[in-house]
Amino acid sequence: MTTPTSAPPPPPLAPLLDARLEAAHLCPETGLLSLAFYIGRRLSLGAGLGPHVTGLGFLPRLPRARATSAHPLVAAMRAHLVDHRVRSIDLQDGALHLTFDPPDDTLPGARLSLRVGRRGQACVSSPSGAVVVWPLDPEGAPPRDGVDPSRWLDAPDTLERHGLAMVEASDARALDLLRAGLLRAAKAKLKALERRAEAVRQDLARLQDAPRLQKIGRLLVAQGNKVPKGATKATLDDWEEGGTIEVALAPDKPAKIQAETFFQKARRLQRGAAVMEKRLAETERAWEAVFPLVDAIAEAPADPAALDAIAEQAKRAGVSASEIEAVSRGKATRKQDKERRPYHAFQDALGRTILVGRGGKDNDELLTRHARPHDLWLHAKNIHGAHVIVPLDKRQNCPAELLVDAATLAAHFSDARGESACEVSYVERRHVRKPRKSAPGAVTFDREKILTVRVEPERLARLLASKQEA
Repeated sequence: MTTPTSAPPPPPLAPLLDARLEAAHLCPETGLLSLAFYIGRRLSLGAGLGPHVTGLGFLPRLPRARATSAHPLVAAMRAHLVDHRVRSIDLQDGALHLTFDPPDDTLPGARLSLRVGRRGQACVSSPSGAVVVWPLDPEGAPPRDGVDPSRWLDAPDTLERHGLAMVEASDARALDLLRAGLLRAAKAKLKALERRAEAVRQDLARLQDAPRLQKIGRLLVAQGNKVPKGATKATLDDWEEGGTIEVALAPDKPAKIQAETFFQKARRLQRGAAVMEKRLAETERAWEAVFPLVDAIAEAPADPAALDAIAEQAKRAGVSASEIEAVSRGKATRKQDKERRPYHAFQDALGRTILVGRGGKDNDELLTRHARPHDLWLHAKNIHGAHVIVPLDKRQNCPAELLVDAATLAAHFSDARGESACEVSYVERRHVRKPRKSAPGAVTFDREKILTVRVEPERLARLLASKQEA
């Protein structure tokens, strides 16, 4: 933008001369920028940068869906403009320029240049010469032209009328985005709960296999001596129901000794029944809490209080606040829809995160792309299972309760699921290596420490209930 020259301000904006800027806000999804000045009373100048809100006006209230100070334009305005007084207001080259008093006599004042319209733009020039522009255009895009702002500067009442229209249009768009975000997040939560319930039902269905495993164990005890050494399978006479049963065996162990393996599997299934039934009941209750929200969101009036109340209700029901935020701020994209995390995220009692790999290749991705060198890595010792990562700060020791929670998850998401105790290896991620051309999930590590964790049903149930939906 062109550096403005000093000129008398447009008459409707003259009250802003020497006014102190108290606050600066931006609604990125609608393009409404708000500048709150103090002139003995608060007067808020709104600039519509597009695409949904355009023009200039005096705003009767703050708009909804305001960006945080992390937004680069908001950060620049708060750093260089807020708490400074306006020294000049100029119209030049189709843009409105506001110059502010300098921090000291050796530097020029900061400047805000505004092009309004569907393809508008804001530019903050700091006293040091640094420039922040929003929105940024891709390379090769045509320059932002904007609309001549003088069309809204014929009288103060024009600015007031248009300011009301601007904030109403911005708020309406923000409410539409909030509704879309709520609806999408609630439906995603329902699907996740349905998947979880189905997975638990499948686990419960496997409990019916316990009697068969016990029978195989008994038959191996009685007939194991007849099985040839090194056999990979055996055909056993079923004395209880008649006929025969074919059983797969490990060739490196005597068949009779392997009977205990089948007894252990049966006991594991039976011990896990109570935890799984409790989790299924909790999942079904959560589903019943979320299901009515879908219709409530769709039928809610376009009223800020009504939608805000439903948003709070949705968060209490476990709907992802981050998903609501992302969609209501227009950040969700098709690419993001397709993104899949290679891990499940759980939380301990204090809200600290524990990551559990989804499977072999996902374990590799969790280890190599998401875990940092100073994070803690855990795995059930000498047993097939998920990789578990506890994110930690540099030089931070893992708190004892967090370590036990992570080890409990490592035991649960392994072939030791259902056992009352399990040995878990743990070590800093920096000491874990993924050998070239190794199988998915296979790693080597050194400086191993071992924790024997007793799996407490209450602790496990709490951890499983804390699962964060993607």
